[in-house]
Amino acid sequence: MSNPATAHIDLQALHYNLAQIKKLTPQAKILAMVKSNAYGHGAVPIAKSLENSINAFGVIFVKEALALHAAGIKKTIVVLTGFFDSEELTTINELGFSTVVHNFEQLEILAKTKLNKPLQVWFKIDTGMHRLGFQPHEVLRAYQLLQDNPQVEKPLHLMTHFSDADEITHAKTLKQLACFTSVTKDLVGIKCLPNSSAILQWPEAYSEWVRPGITMYGVSPIADKIGADFGLKPVMTLTSRLIAVHQLKKGETVGYGSTWACPEDMPVGIISIGYGDGYPRNTRSGTPILINGLRCNSIGRVAMDMTAVDLRPLPNAKVGDIATMWGNKLPIEEVAQCSGSIAYELFCRMTQRVHYEYTV
Repeated sequence: MSNPATAHIDLQALHYNLAQIKKLTPQAKILAMVKSNAYGHGAVPIAKSLENSINAFGVIFVKEALALHAAGIKKTIVVLTGFFDSEELTTINELGFSTVVHNFEQLEILAKTKLNKPLQVWFKIDTGMHRLGFQPHEVLRAYQLLQDNPQVEKPLHLMTHFSDADEITHAKTLKQLACFTSVTKDLVGIKCLPNSSAILQWPEAYSEWVRPGITMYGVSPIADKIGADFGLKPVMTLTSRLIAVHQLKKGETVGYGSTWACPEDMPVGIISIGYGDGYPRNTRSGTPILINGLRCNSIGRVAMDMTAVDLRPLPNAKVGDIATMWGNKLPIEEVAQCSGSIAYELFCRMTQRVHYEYTV
């Protein structure tokens, strides 16, 4: 039997979600995040589907940009961590990628590397996230070095990243916005501020560019909310099938460690999916699973290849019946909460063993 675990990718839902984002920010250009294999959805097919609807793609590493380039993507590709050495900088330049510059080491490499054409730079400012970016007191010096470099295309793009935009009551976002406004008030540049959370909740942060990520895939970045609360549709529905159905007696246990015992005589199903496919091992018993569209619960420990399910709500279930692990009618946000994780991580855990199907 071939592995029945399948990620169904609804490209119509993807475009529907993008349309909702554009309604919120109608004047903004879109830097669409397809990093980490498009959040597990498949970077190349997602980029091919979106290419005529967005302005640029965002990836983390040069390797990700190269994969899109090899697939024939023509839209601008922005490498968000930039380059690590002169060789990567040369590759970025020759293939027409854009690069984030966020430290003085990169400025030194840029000064020493001869480029064949102007380089488009996204100048990153650390306003409080404290991961990447120039500190406020460094901004003018770093900005001037880029302005003085004839190899750098002008104007620069100016960007920052919000650490707490998912919390509407958190004052940090306004502080970061004030910091960005202060340090860039005398700088010429094209601004790019909002991530998914800020797009949904902080219109005061809207700028010439926006960077939607998880929202494009139909998921809420806001705790205790699901994508549907913002009018979004799930792009991925992960399904598999029952490969066994057992009638077990009261007190019999299921799975490794015998952590779950049957409270009564009952049917138990075994689904062909586990952490070897990316379904999280630490999902607790009681995590919802749809069997033929009816809500049931997982039981016992998730194994590498299999997950057990309580079939009492569906006593006539049989081998071959469809199990929906998340997606359509079962929000991934709910499954993530049951596993002590977030939807981002569940998407990114998807393994090569899962079959992908794309519908237009």
